[in-house]
Amino acid sequence: MHGDPLANGACVLCGRAEADLLFSKHGWPHVRCRGCGLVSLRPLPSEDQLAQHHERSYAAGAYAAFAAADAVRRAVARDRLRHLLPRAPLGPWLDIGASSGAFVAEALAAGLDAQGIEVAATAVALARERELPVHQARVEDFVPPKPLAVITAFDVVEHLPRPLPVLARLRQWLVPGGLLALTLPNAASLAARLLGRHWYYYVAPDHVHHFTPRTIVRLLESAGLQHVAVQAIRKPLPLDYATQQLDRLAPALAPLVRLARLAVPRRWWARPLRLPLGEMLVTARPALA
Repeated sequence: MHGDPLANGACVLCGRAEADLLFSKHGWPHVRCRGCGLVSLRPLPSEDQLAQHHERSYAAGAYAAFAAADAVRRAVARDRLRHLLPRAPLGPWLDIGASSGAFVAEALAAGLDAQGIEVAATAVALARERELPVHQARVEDFVPPKPLAVITAFDVVEHLPRPLPVLARLRQWLVPGGLLALTLPNAASLAARLLGRHWYYYVAPDHVHHFTPRTIVRLLESAGLQHVAVQAIRKPLPLDYATQQLDRLAPALAPLVRLARLAVPRRWWARPLRLPLGEMLVTARPALA
């Protein structure tokens, strides 16, 4: 379907063409670069393929379920804001990949000057219904009205076929001492190592690259950022919602998920639990000219 994964293209991080095939999932080969260790789909999906896929997902797929889970989105947004406020300088915030605006809403409620951009029209329409300042735009086509103190890009970088020019453009928007904050799956996490190809974040073509702390630091430094800090984070999710998502994303784990649900009293299913899913929070600041 996709041809020879090892003979098509080069690593977007180090430029080396040689890679080892790790496995194929959903018909997409996953390879590890022999130069830097970045795990990627090869060949990479085209921009058009990804845009069509993401629009379908928001309309009736994985993202639609997340967009509809309002309480879940608010809890995750509040948790991310809690992590970032102590590190953030004063000034405007921009959320990249804002989806239907949950983080923008929480930032505005905290008194911040915040807006967002999102490529999926369906998600932007949901945000606009709530009168949130979320604009339909790609990073490549957007110009913020003023320099930014904080840029957030939650669960975004792993979706970008060519993340380096995007991050380099974001760096140009930050004030000196500004903060860039990312969340993304950690392919070196315990969850990833234990589950292997069944790890729920190996989901193609949604996720085209899979970073480790070492490779994400290299990417950010290549984009002109410094003082990169990486920490493991947990995601607050109700058990009911988390098990439904695991059923969908990791069918091989479905029997274990059902056993876990049976072992937990039903009254706890709707309570947010801080789950170690294998994610990392990464922050960086623009390098001095």
